[in-house]
Amino acid sequence: MNFKASRDTLDLGLKIIAITIDNIDIFKNNKKFIEFKKNAYEALKKKYQNFDIETDLILKGIHNIHKKIGIKRHKNTPINEQILKKFLKNEKFNTENKLMHLYYIVTLDSRLPIFIYDKDKIGNNIILKLAENGEKYISKTGEEKKLIKGEYIYKSENEIIQKLETEQNPKTLITKNTKNILIIIEGSEATSFEYLMEVASEIIDLINTYCLGTAKIIYNK
Repeated sequence: MNFKASRDTLDLGLKIIAITIDNIDIFKNNKKFIEFKKNAYEALKKKYQNFDIETDLILKGIHNIHKKIGIKRHKNTPINEQILKKFLKNEKFNTENKLMHLYYIVTLDSRLPIFIYDKDKIGNNIILKLAENGEKYISKTGEEKKLIKGEYIYKSENEIIQKLETEQNPKTLITKNTKNILIIIEGSEATSFEYLMEVASEIIDLINTYCLGTAKIIYNK
């Protein structure tokens, strides 16, 4: 799989790491994973006591990029912030999927936008680019909608797989049959590459430990 980002998206301040992990096992739970999951969520509860979501610099970093292209905060909440708000309300992540729990834990711990796709449901060439006039995408509800020129999107040779940090094409979501995945981690001017690499290493190590698989970083810029 190939991944690239256009210069104009990088000039906005976006920083990207893309990872492929093949031959994973995402549903077979064991006592070791159940204990890890319990301890991880408990540690995150302690971490986020008295946390102010409105002033956090990591969350602000993505919103600052949105401001550059005229995207309003209250209408386009990034997925990492959606997950954090749910967690702070003590809402449960109801899934038996090990991979999704690892995804939630790393997203909560890092506060970065992280996306996971079923690699076998997307093309082999992914580009991060700015949307053009007339382009359409499939929203998370399955509806076809028009993009605003200048919004950044992730696109394969076949279709748009992601709009901003808010709308993932439902065709690309992982299922119980998923074996191979693409992970994208986003940073901004508020986050260093060293921090992004730490998060990438964390999610790779956790998936290798609990879901097995062979990981490869295919893009880091």
